[in-house]
Amino acid sequence: MAKYLACGNIMSDAIKSSDGTMSSFYMGGPAFFALQGIRLFTKDCKLVSRVGADYRDSYGKWMDLHGITQESVKVFADHCTRHIIEHHADGDYSSTSYFGSENMGFLKTHPDEVDSAVSSETRGIYFAHSQEKVIWKKLGDIKEKHGYKMMWELEPRVIKEDLEKVMQVISIPEMFSLNSIEASTLWGIPRDNDEDIINELMKLPVEMTLYRVGKRGAYAVTPSTAEFCPMIDISESVDPTGCGNTSTGAAMWAHTEGYDPRMVVIIANIAAGYNALQKGVYPHITDEVMADAVRLAERKCAEIFCG
Repeated sequence: MAKYLACGNIMSDAIKSSDGTMSSFYMGGPAFFALQGIRLFTKDCKLVSRVGADYRDSYGKWMDLHGITQESVKVFADHCTRHIIEHHADGDYSSTSYFGSENMGFLKTHPDEVDSAVSSETRGIYFAHSQEKVIWKKLGDIKEKHGYKMMWELEPRVIKEDLEKVMQVISIPEMFSLNSIEASTLWGIPRDNDEDIINELMKLPVEMTLYRVGKRGAYAVTPSTAEFCPMIDISESVDPTGCGNTSTGAAMWAHTEGYDPRMVVIIANIAAGYNALQKGVYPHITDEVMADAVRLAERKCAEIFCG
């Protein structure tokens, strides 16, 4: 059992460059990137996911290295989901399924699997999912039974008509995460109009929203405040794939641990910074790396908000 859970899909990504060349496949997917963000700050975490049998030689080894139990990782197919990712100049991206959408759909995490994975020790979970009311009714019942907090990361490719669906279920999680492209689509507000978008986010019946604005950074938004933190570079950025998922997982941990919005958004951006150092996830989160991340968060809080 673990205090913090990352629930949802894993998927290996290959990055297609503008010149048509393609990288090797690297570990990723919403839940796995989120797990990385959580693991950067606590060892008390695990993955809840349906996977392919080939996960053991990559994802399994990473979890073994980091002392993460695989008790809630269930093999349901021959292969993990794979996607080819293309990043665009406007900060958006497109993806193509390597094995087909049916494979991905079959491997989506179900509420019953979340129910089996949580315990009285569970304090917070991350879940990337759609706006389906039936799914969220079940997730809400499970959360009420066990008493943890939940972070919902909105799935990409929303349309304006999805706002009504979002509003029907948004009261179930305590935390919410989306990016500027998704917010602009839902509310019909230009993506560079932070003030008007944040005004809408402050109306949401959640404790905290992580509002991600690409290379500029992110906001931690509550009903009464919005705290901005610029992007935090650990070193030279190599690949932004998964930064949103990683930062959302870290923000879930930070908010559930009781950090204020300023520290929540700093921790989120630090996690994203570590994720951007390489293609795929950070290879080895040692005790020293964890301590460095905490020290950097404390220093950035003093510089940004108290300087």
